[in-house]
Amino acid sequence: MNHQMLMASLILIPVVFGIVLYKLPLKLGKFVLLGVQCYLLVLAVFLFLQTENNYELYTILGGDSPILNIVLRGERLTMLLIVVTNFLFGIGFIYKINDNFFDGKIMLLYLILQGLTSGIFLTDDLFNLFILFEVSTVVTTILLMFKKNGRVVYDALYYLITQMISMMFFLFGIGFLYRMFGILSISGIGSLIPDASARELILPFSFMMVGLCFKLAIFPMHTWISRAYSLNSAPITQVAVMSSIMMKTGLYWLFRFHELFLPAFDYSTFFIIVGFLTAILSAGEGVFQKDIRLILAYSTVSQIGFMIVAFFLGDDVSYMGSTYHMFNHAIFKMILFLSAGLIIRNYETADIYEIRERMKGNPLVVIVSIIGMLAITGFPLTSGSISKYFMSAGLNRVWQEVLFWMMSFGTILVFVRYATMFLPGKKETFKVKNVKKFALSVLVLINIAGGLSVGYGISFLLRDNLVIDTDAFLTKGLIYVGVVLAATGIYKQFIYKKKYWEERWESSLSFSRMCLAFVAFFAALIIYGLWVVI
Repeated sequence: MNHQMLMASLILIPVVFGIVLYKLPLKLGKFVLLGVQCYLLVLAVFLFLQTENNYELYTILGGDSPILNIVLRGERLTMLLIVVTNFLFGIGFIYKINDNFFDGKIMLLYLILQGLTSGIFLTDDLFNLFILFEVSTVVTTILLMFKKNGRVVYDALYYLITQMISMMFFLFGIGFLYRMFGILSISGIGSLIPDASARELILPFSFMMVGLCFKLAIFPMHTWISRAYSLNSAPITQVAVMSSIMMKTGLYWLFRFHELFLPAFDYSTFFIIVGFLTAILSAGEGVFQKDIRLILAYSTVSQIGFMIVAFFLGDDVSYMGSTYHMFNHAIFKMILFLSAGLIIRNYETADIYEIRERMKGNPLVVIVSIIGMLAITGFPLTSGSISKYFMSAGLNRVWQEVLFWMMSFGTILVFVRYATMFLPGKKETFKVKNVKKFALSVLVLINIAGGLSVGYGISFLLRDNLVIDTDAFLTKGLIYVGVVLAATGIYKQFIYKKKYWEERWESSLSFSRMCLAFVAFFAALIIYGLWVVI
């Protein structure tokens, strides 16, 4: 089988088998599901290895013309994200496979979402990208409201409608580009942009960025997080997938489209500003949440802002660190959400205060959660420390380092709060099924391996000969310890047990105000673009 069919099968096989498994007896379906996941992961790894020496995989479906037919394109970063996607979906299936509500419907929906996600990364057609985003939004909404009640339906519909409005902006951008160039091929449009009018490109670029930035929960459009991630009806694997995988689809295309339009104009400063605001304000939101799912969700948004700033602020080293952090963040955020799911299920609450009063927990869950927290904050010799080292290594000015450590402080402060959940309470313990232990253990081992690789992991995965400066690494480690101590002291003095702060932060934009946020963000993009071009 050639590369053409192999790339297409990453999208089609999950969808086809989802329909088949829906009709099979559940016990047989589970065995077939595991076999399908193993095949997809092996296939993804095989195709990733074909991208050695920056070789790009390229597939045209339905004919020979890249203009008229569907095109799939996969360079090394794309295929790495495909590997991560299929690996984490597989881990999610293993984690949930023995749960009572795990049935044919769940398998069907998750397999469709898996195929759609691979398609989002691989497609080279703007309209196909729009369709894939839209269908994945519908599937995600169904999963969020899997156990229906009045409030759940309202919040899920809020998520669906606002996501669809944001993608209408994206569709308008596609329409303007099609009117200008007469094609929908992303690569084809990229080859024509250098000869186009920069002023005319501002409008379609701004429309498209509104859609992508809403999916990333970029400030000021970030408060939909509090509705989508706190739904009790949603399986914990769904919010884990949203945080670790689905958010990366928007980030990937944000980076891709910025590079695509770079010959016309440079929006780096704009994204540095909104990325920094997103990182800091989302960390602030996370610190004052009571629901542990929302603490983790807002930390995800903060990390998205972190990666955006590193991508646009530094040099090629920061760019590589930011892209490597996409991979690392997906792993340790999956660890944190799946372990949080065990805690919520066994204590029947997501309230950090109630959990704190009763917490002893399962030793594995506590250890896994601590490892995840250390990794996301950049503790030395964890995978997070390696990617954050390279993110900061490309920063050449003092003010850039200051921004970096301010964002790091926000992340650490969020997880100082999260860690208080593990303070001893009434010592109510619980047991964990073996399949869940296996899923968490695999994730932790990969996380540890990424840290112990000390830079060799990023060199292999992204094929860039990056070397860690030992003195600089140790210096950043000492700064990290200082920031942890400062964050701990500030949390204990000003936040811990002071619940009145939480009431000031419990807010989500109403539908009308979210629409105003769309317009304001779009206007800011237009004004900045005109300023840059003039």
